[in-house]
Amino acid sequence: MINILLYEYKRHKKLIIGYLMACIVLSFFAGSIFSRPADNTAVAAEVASSDALLQLNDAVLGDKLNNLAGDYSGAVSISAEPFTALLFLSIVSNINKLAHDPLNLPELPLDKPWVLAIIAVFFVASKFMKSNSTTSVFGICTLGYLEKFLGTVCILAIGIISVVTISTQTSNAVAANLDMLSAGSSLALADAGAGNMVVGALSALFSAVMGFLSLIVNFIIKTVFKGLEALQVILGAVPFVAFLCEFGKAFLVLILCAINVWFPVAGYVLNIIFLIVCILLFRVCYYASKYFENIYFLPFVHKIFSMRDKTTLIPKRVPKRLRTALSEAGIEPGFIIPTFVKRRHRNSILRIRPLRKLYLVHAEDGRTLLFFKKYNRNKNYFLPFESSEEAEIYLRKGLSLYEIYRYIPTEKNMSKRKPVKDFSLVFSKDYISYIDTIISLTGYTDIKQVLADEKAEKKEQKALLREQKAAEHTEKMSKMFSFIKHKKKEV
Repeated sequence: MINILLYEYKRHKKLIIGYLMACIVLSFFAGSIFSRPADNTAVAAEVASSDALLQLNDAVLGDKLNNLAGDYSGAVSISAEPFTALLFLSIVSNINKLAHDPLNLPELPLDKPWVLAIIAVFFVASKFMKSNSTTSVFGICTLGYLEKFLGTVCILAIGIISVVTISTQTSNAVAANLDMLSAGSSLALADAGAGNMVVGALSALFSAVMGFLSLIVNFIIKTVFKGLEALQVILGAVPFVAFLCEFGKAFLVLILCAINVWFPVAGYVLNIIFLIVCILLFRVCYYASKYFENIYFLPFVHKIFSMRDKTTLIPKRVPKRLRTALSEAGIEPGFIIPTFVKRRHRNSILRIRPLRKLYLVHAEDGRTLLFFKKYNRNKNYFLPFESSEEAEIYLRKGLSLYEIYRYIPTEKNMSKRKPVKDFSLVFSKDYISYIDTIISLTGYTDIKQVLADEKAEKKEQKALLREQKAAEHTEKMSKMFSFIKHKKKEV
């Protein structure tokens, strides 16, 4: 899991650093500039009899942590199901506003009726499309990814609003205690500016930590739910699976939101439990989400925006590890295609877990290979992956992907009406303009062509059978007429 988080951090380094810098700058200025002397005096008077260090600690970390936790309490549910969580929070915020804020909710732009209407429309449309197996992929690729994007934006907005609010509140308390400490100590501060600088630095440090943690939590939970959607698509052929998955996710998030609003302490506990469960599911869901992104989402986007022409047999960016392995093995590639393991038999020749990413490589010397980062304790391993008479490899041109598979090469299995597959690899529909070239280079059997040939052969056999029957019928009728004519002559 740590390796995955580090990899994703490197991919999104600019966004993460930019967000953290924004939180640090805003919290520094909010903490050091916007302190109110009147509030400082009041706070100092309340804690005048306390020990100095305990007093300073309470001022920084007292009720302010509870307030901050309250501001971030919706981050877990928004990361999981943004439309569902935002719809619930918007309904509660509008009712709370009409009732003059009895729930003391954090200030978010959700208490507007028009915002509620927009969220409701997106929620209904998203659930309707993703709950139907026929429109599930389309719904996830459109409103589903828009939902995840808006969820991340909401987390960023909550983070910035929260750190500014907590920094302003903390600055008042800390400045009050600094005033009191400087008044009762022989080492008085030279001026109030130094105190404000300390407050700003503490606020900036605190906001950076909270902002970074919120991004990690958002990424983990969002990835888990993206992975669940990918598994939902894979199992979409089973009736009612899509509907039950969407209903279950929405119900879970609604319960979590409700508990966070009305029972904050229990909500904190449930958020932690929810996060722990997501951490346990993170690894498998991460690979499932990458599978869905590369096989369904990106090809869908490329088709919509006419970007498939940019796809080449050798990608512009070949992973460094693969480049090194090709160089060390002396392989000059003819094509390099990212593929994913859709499924495999428990006794398959491919000793790798489902949904993992591989690379199908065709060398200029005619060999076809599979590249593994790690295979049977071997790193950067090339496995021969060619078709033969004993174990023929098929390539199926699907509606939304291309599939490479092989049947278990046993006589018992091949005698079945539907033989069991040894493995099934898939790759993107982006290679549609190269698919005939890929088939000719690899020597794989185009199963659609085989089925079309078999269909044509059966059609031809039926036509020959009809002609044969027609000829037999004609001959039979001819003999019958000859017999009748002969009888008439005898009479």
